[in-house]
Amino acid sequence: MSKSLKFLSLAVLFVAAAIGAYALGEYLRPKPAPAGTALDNPVAVTGLELVDQHGTTVDLAADYDGDVTLVFFGYTRCPDVCPFTMARLEQAYVDAGEPDDLNVVMVSVDPGFDTPDVMGRYVERFHADFIGLTGSTSQVATAARAFFAGYSGIGAAITHTDAVAVVDRDGMLRYVYTTDAMLSLGADLPGLLKRL
Repeated sequence: MSKSLKFLSLAVLFVAAAIGAYALGEYLRPKPAPAGTALDNPVAVTGLELVDQHGTTVDLAADYDGDVTLVFFGYTRCPDVCPFTMARLEQAYVDAGEPDDLNVVMVSVDPGFDTPDVMGRYVERFHADFIGLTGSTSQVATAARAFFAGYSGIGAAITHTDAVAVVDRDGMLRYVYTTDAMLSLGADLPGLLKRL
């Protein structure tokens, strides 16, 4: 075998070994943790009855059992936080490929105004698959407490928390995404869908 052929063979082997080592390193590298805040002690969010945009009573966790569910508490007359958050949720949902095992839910903190019909029209502006929930004042308050969501005020002057909760397939609240972490939700979703 000539020297140039030996050199070429060694060069090919070296490149193949380098590519293999790189691929193995990438495979074994720990995946980054989700940007959302993980709850050390996940919380069950079952038994929360609300009304969806079709007027049907649903259990916020049980009726979506088996799917990962993103839950946001807001209201349709909100001038800034809610449309921004819903647009981020829409982008993350589309970027993830609109998975069948992912629900995006907005719960109204203004149930006096946000009827099922109003909620339906609002969430569908962002995506036809999104779910809008409302209910009585006490139903909404019970759900908000279960998700550690705060709100106060009435009408167009409601203030509320802006976090998005991630509920796993077993109805357990596992992660919370605040405004800053929401920027990474789209990148995190594929991993969350596998992990949860």
